[in-house]
Amino acid sequence: MNRWTTRFLGALGILLHALLLVLAVPTFVKVNHLAAEWPLYLYIGLAILCVLPWRWQHHWWPLSLVGLVLTAFIPIYLLFPGRSQLSADWFAMLATRFRDSLQSYFIQSSATVPPLMSLVLILAVVAALMILFVRYRLWPVTLIVLVLYLTAVNIFNGDDLTVTVLQQFLIAIVLALVQQLQKQRLRWPLVAVAGLLAAAAGGLLQVAAAPHTTLNAFTAPLVDNTAVLRNQLNTAGFFQSLERFGAGDARTGFSEDDTDLGGPLFDDNSVVFTAEDYEDHYWRVETKDDYTGRGWISSIGDSVSRLQGLPTTLPAGGMTAPVSTTRHVLTMAFTAASDYVPLPYGQLTLDSVDQQQRNVFMGWAPTRNRLITGGRLRPLAGVSRLTGSYQKYRYTIQQLENAPSPMMTAEPNQFRTDLELPKSVTKRTRQLAQQITRNAATYYDQVTAIRDYLRDGVQFIYSKVDTPRTPKGRDYVDYFLFSSKTGYCDNFSSAMIVLLRSVGIPARWAKGFNGGNQVGQASGGRYTYQILNSAAHSWPEVYFSGIGWVPFEPTPGFTNPDERQQTAQNTDDTSSSTSSSSVSSTSSSSTAARRSSQQAAASSSTAQNLTSTPGALPWPLIALGIGAGSLALAGALAFWQRRRLRLHWTQWRLRHAAEQPFPTVFRRFDRQARHFLSRPAGETLADYYQRLGQTLHLPADHFAPVVENAEYLLYSGTNEPVPVITAAELTALQTAVAAMLAGLKKGR
Repeated sequence: MNRWTTRFLGALGILLHALLLVLAVPTFVKVNHLAAEWPLYLYIGLAILCVLPWRWQHHWWPLSLVGLVLTAFIPIYLLFPGRSQLSADWFAMLATRFRDSLQSYFIQSSATVPPLMSLVLILAVVAALMILFVRYRLWPVTLIVLVLYLTAVNIFNGDDLTVTVLQQFLIAIVLALVQQLQKQRLRWPLVAVAGLLAAAAGGLLQVAAAPHTTLNAFTAPLVDNTAVLRNQLNTAGFFQSLERFGAGDARTGFSEDDTDLGGPLFDDNSVVFTAEDYEDHYWRVETKDDYTGRGWISSIGDSVSRLQGLPTTLPAGGMTAPVSTTRHVLTMAFTAASDYVPLPYGQLTLDSVDQQQRNVFMGWAPTRNRLITGGRLRPLAGVSRLTGSYQKYRYTIQQLENAPSPMMTAEPNQFRTDLELPKSVTKRTRQLAQQITRNAATYYDQVTAIRDYLRDGVQFIYSKVDTPRTPKGRDYVDYFLFSSKTGYCDNFSSAMIVLLRSVGIPARWAKGFNGGNQVGQASGGRYTYQILNSAAHSWPEVYFSGIGWVPFEPTPGFTNPDERQQTAQNTDDTSSSTSSSSVSSTSSSSTAARRSSQQAAASSSTAQNLTSTPGALPWPLIALGIGAGSLALAGALAFWQRRRLRLHWTQWRLRHAAEQPFPTVFRRFDRQARHFLSRPAGETLADYYQRLGQTLHLPADHFAPVVENAEYLLYSGTNEPVPVITAAELTALQTAVAAMLAGLKKGR
């Protein structure tokens, strides 16, 4: 191979390695919310120039390291320019910002790695990988690091990076072939295997990149059979801990923007607020009435009516039913000042906000049933603490069953916005709603028939981590009902509302938090409840004549405490006169029952899916299969490289052979020498080792002392003590083993 071919192959290898890094840049920029990609592309090129001289001259390494550090400031400045030009002030600003990033991360005030800190880390990784390849040609390290990173983002951030990972493997295969050509040790069996792998990767790449096609058919068994484990890990906060390593920001919690629902969601177990009350219940923040086919908005612009003074009684929020005589004393304390206020269902009297009795701005948004609070000088500001009391709404199953359809007495346009559906709602969705309610005798039976259809846990699977994003051009509810059949509260609540509206039943979307976790005992017979971001929830509200907007729960594993209370079907007035202490005496057990059912929702529904899936295997068997396959692959690689492994083992033993008997050491070496170069029958020991020395390009007398000592022990017949190996003999054997290893690398 001439000089120019060698240089061309070397340059091609460096470019292919750089391409591996380039493919991961868009994902990194997206996950860490950086402004642009091209500064990172620039640094990859600069890193090549810094490290390249080190490839031929070992003494260049200090300059290479200095160059990598200095050029790293270029992408940092381009992405974080600040308000000043490149100067001493900018460096001071950079140092301050980096120090603040470290502090915010390590004291855990930041849930994810700050962007500046992430950028510095990725630049360091790029520099290290470039050194390992250009100087030491260790391209597999780059492939492993990048694939692991892309896989983590694919799993924990919900981005489909199948195409990118396949591109990485395809480039790596080509890079391996280029390096084989560089070393002039091209072996046609390896070329054939690499060609097959490249063809397979290219074919999978075409499948993954084709419109409206995915690799779900290949990955679905693994996803299905690990769903229980992944949901349990999610509930325990596993994905929340991984978020600190830049896994993404698709986390549970209250969001103002509901225009584009769907996609995987991971639990954030940080505390939003604590509440002291007699029992658990749902906390409603607001309602929305306009379903767009992708999510929810409010159909009417936000109008806020100011409430005068404290204490004040808030509007009923759409309920017209009588309230109980028992007053629940309520205290809420937020972890951080919140611009949204979750409220219980009931007639609420607000006593104080942030311990202020006067001059507090309070507004009510009737279109969204939302409370807005703030200080005199900070209108619409966040609230940290409030106190009040409320009376729960009082209605029973019997009242709901006897309630006629509101459409029979409705005024014109009274429920227009609560019955509207976009054009994206498909004909099969409307037909499904009619089919479900076909045998329902009453208005209430129609509502519960649709609710029970969704929450049976057989047809539909509850999962936050496995919920796919809705493809473009597909209706959110239609995709859930007929394609994915996997989702969480947003999917189930939206589906119930769309199905209800399809048969002429007014319904709207409510969002807030479920009851949370009981964590202690408070004063006055009350309990302390801790509501986490993972308790963020949505549910439908259905209108009943004479009662108003009633909450229902279609999500498997969840039970609205107000809906649970209805099942008593107690029309006696005695229930309304129950003392607050007796009410609170049952809250602990009911809270525990509800919480246990919610935590078991994912595992139970997924387990039912596993049993109904033909040929499904439990995840331990899959893990066992993966482990066995890995061991088999490792065994195959070891067998393929058995000659080299034996020599390395002999080399290690020779390093520790000083003062050992000569016969033992020589037999150890002779055995490996004959594996490297066979010894025909009848060839003397001296002739064989002379031929071995010539093969290894060693001096003619290299093995003379070793052979002389071996022949003396073989043929002398003396009873003298066995001699130990000398330093000169041991050095000769070690040099020969090193030459054998070099010979293997050259294909001898």
